[in-house]
Amino acid sequence: MKRTILLVLLAMMLTLLAGEFQNLNTARQVMENFINYSAKEYASLNSYPISDERGTVAYIFNLKPDGFVAVSADNDFYPVIAYSFKNQLFEKDKDENILYQMIKDDLNLRMEYYQIDNREVQENHQIWNEFLNGKRRDRDFQQWPPEGTTQTDGWIEKRWNQSGVYKAFCPLDNNNHRSVVGCVATAMSMILDYHEYIGDVSFNNNDDYYSGYEWPYIYIDNDHDDRDFPSFPELNNYLDDLKIHYQNGSVLTDNDKAAICFAAGVSTHMNYDSNGSGTQVSYVDNALINKFGYDDADCVEWGSYNYIERLQDNMTHGRPVEFAIFTSGFNNGHAINGDGYNTDNFYHLNFGWGSSNSSCWYLLPTGMPNSYSIITDTILDIEGGDAPIEEVYGYVNMNGASPVGTYITLEGENFHECYVNDVNGTFQIPAVWEGTYQATAVLEEDRFYYAQTEVYLSEGTNFIQFDMGNFESLAGTVTAPISPENCQIRVYQDGELMSSGAADADGNFSIPSVLPGEYFATASLAGNYFDSQNVTITVDNQIIDFVLEEYSGDVAYTYSGYPAGIWNLVPNYTMSCAILLTEEELSGLEGDVFSKVRFKAPINPADGELYGQIWKGNDLVSEIEVEDFTAGEWVEVILETFAAVDITEQYYVGYKIHTLTGDLAYHDAGPRVAGKGAFMRTGGWTELAASLDYNFCIEAVIISQNFGTISGSVDLNEGNGNIIDVAVKADNYMSHPDADGNYVLYAKSGTYDLYASLLNYDPDQINGISLSNGDTLENQDFTLNYNVSADDEFTETSLTRLIGNYPNPFSSQTTISFNLTPESGENAEIEIYNIKGEKVRVLECFNSVETKATESLYSISWDGKDKEGRDVSAGVYLYKLKHGSRYSSTKKMILMK
Repeated sequence: MKRTILLVLLAMMLTLLAGEFQNLNTARQVMENFINYSAKEYASLNSYPISDERGTVAYIFNLKPDGFVAVSADNDFYPVIAYSFKNQLFEKDKDENILYQMIKDDLNLRMEYYQIDNREVQENHQIWNEFLNGKRRDRDFQQWPPEGTTQTDGWIEKRWNQSGVYKAFCPLDNNNHRSVVGCVATAMSMILDYHEYIGDVSFNNNDDYYSGYEWPYIYIDNDHDDRDFPSFPELNNYLDDLKIHYQNGSVLTDNDKAAICFAAGVSTHMNYDSNGSGTQVSYVDNALINKFGYDDADCVEWGSYNYIERLQDNMTHGRPVEFAIFTSGFNNGHAINGDGYNTDNFYHLNFGWGSSNSSCWYLLPTGMPNSYSIITDTILDIEGGDAPIEEVYGYVNMNGASPVGTYITLEGENFHECYVNDVNGTFQIPAVWEGTYQATAVLEEDRFYYAQTEVYLSEGTNFIQFDMGNFESLAGTVTAPISPENCQIRVYQDGELMSSGAADADGNFSIPSVLPGEYFATASLAGNYFDSQNVTITVDNQIIDFVLEEYSGDVAYTYSGYPAGIWNLVPNYTMSCAILLTEEELSGLEGDVFSKVRFKAPINPADGELYGQIWKGNDLVSEIEVEDFTAGEWVEVILETFAAVDITEQYYVGYKIHTLTGDLAYHDAGPRVAGKGAFMRTGGWTELAASLDYNFCIEAVIISQNFGTISGSVDLNEGNGNIIDVAVKADNYMSHPDADGNYVLYAKSGTYDLYASLLNYDPDQINGISLSNGDTLENQDFTLNYNVSADDEFTETSLTRLIGNYPNPFSSQTTISFNLTPESGENAEIEIYNIKGEKVRVLECFNSVETKATESLYSISWDGKDKEGRDVSAGVYLYKLKHGSRYSSTKKMILMK
């Protein structure tokens, strides 16, 4: 009975310990959660398995824009074996890619070891469950070097390889081919270059040896003429130049790189061959000490006493190591660099393969003995030349909270970081180079603590004390002539928005975690109330009080006249449309404030979205979604964040639109105010093409305390014009009447000719109006008479119109159909533009009318060529019919190839 129970328990235990094969979908889930844990914005590009005779051992997921994640195919192993956010791992390179072979052979060795000792297996099963369930254990993550501080993620930032300029001084082999550097020498030379130190290295006859795998051997350096490599005296000269370049901080020449690679090879008795040069990693420590004058270097076996502790100490102290690894694939033995570590127990490896597949983070088999490790020997404790400060110590002084979790950074020529783990507030930062640093300590728990100081660190001054201040919140009160509720507070530093908040009904506000420093703060309310001030935030001063003043003048500035048409492009399109105010326009607006945008809505809510915007150059200052608008009606958008006018800047004022119909902006009849009247933005600001000779119907509303007003009424005599589209202008200051014809125009002081105009009406004007700040000029009335010739023009327009093109889309030729009256046929033409508004082709209808279906219906073909007879590229093209001085509406066609 006891035996039966024991057998059952044993069977249950074996079942519990048995690994399970993980398919591609499960591995993909692990990869996606790993990326989420890493807070990266990457997506899977492609995937493939790593397999051997036992089946699939891992999956590689290449990422975009760059990188990869290697996920094990068995839950006995840790889910993620290797990753990089710098380079991908291509399957086509697998036969010669060290990392590919390393993953395959490493996992097979681990599997063999787990048959003997499976203590890691249960832990790995639990971690798999956490990955698949989207959970991650809380931990204080640290990485050496800190993430983002080097180009490669490792201490070594060079991406050297065995070919190209690096092998230029290597000898020719027996096939008269240039030998490669050899991985041992490549890894060693990158360490020498990292330390920028080669001592007083020189070579003489005592360094002679014979090199190669078969007779005739290469005699170093006796064969330098026959085998085309530098003699030792020549090599010594190159190395002397290299020393000078290191001392002066100069960029290395190609000869420098070739010399250090060849010197590393000679010092380790490299066997040279074009198919693969080789030597022993165990020779490297002796060469570093006895040939290059290094203070220390030690070759140790994997798994020896204190090996992991020493390896991690090297990584955290900025001392790269050289690993010897053994795989079953390409050339079997390899030398690579280890030059980074993080607290998830991944080590950064640099494979010496240039910029392609050059490095990654790898989960080394740290718990396994030497016989089951893919790593055999390691060169540890490499020290030569100038060395960093061994340790920087410090203390965090804090009242009212535990210092544990405080984040410490040192920013200077180099960057260092650590967390405080001691309840007493002490911390250590290893391997800090001597110099001046901005030292910062931050703790954000229930309250926000912060301290910053500038320090000079050296071996003799390597202690920092932080006296932490509590910066829980920036508070204050808003006082205004109206209710201060929802007054928007913005805090800027060097032109960048740092923090924001809003006042409650009592005018109180609180903005958390505003650090000490010099700021510019604004308070904006209800379109016409504003205050701003410069403020210095310290631990003793974290209060700003605002007293809002009314800016009652809505000075609307524009370049457009009355609306005359609508600009459109392709459907389902997003861009910003704006006008530009330069220093010339802003010179009279000092002390005023941008607070609103006014424009004629080109779409209905069902056809897209609109957002009012103000840009200072390429910086978005304020944006708010427009909730209530109707196509063809004027919209006035009150921005949440106002912008005090800086007369030395340039402002783009307008809106962002997402349009399903393709309609983008109303425009006037022109002509364009060049460089100001019409801009669009997708990636950057671009003025509309000159061929679109009009201005956008957009008005920048600038609130002011220094203005005068002109008011009156507009009467439309006959016709059916829209009274609210009337443009009442004094220079570039604009107003529109209400539905009853009454208007109020706000303007700066000056003498103006006042105009009123509307499409199809004769304009009216009042000349010589003098306006001073504070003036109110009333009864400035206009009568606009309907232009009866507009009916005649309408008759012609109805008979002269652009019908469309067929086929659309087209690949080689399309036919454009249109109506012409006898009077317009003599001078009609089709103008074709690209999406940028550049004129591509003009089809002259007088000479080229091909068919005439009725008395007034014509068609003409376009063959997809420009005016020079060259094929144009595929894409969207715009075309319109011109007859006399009038244009039809614009239509779109799509050329596909």
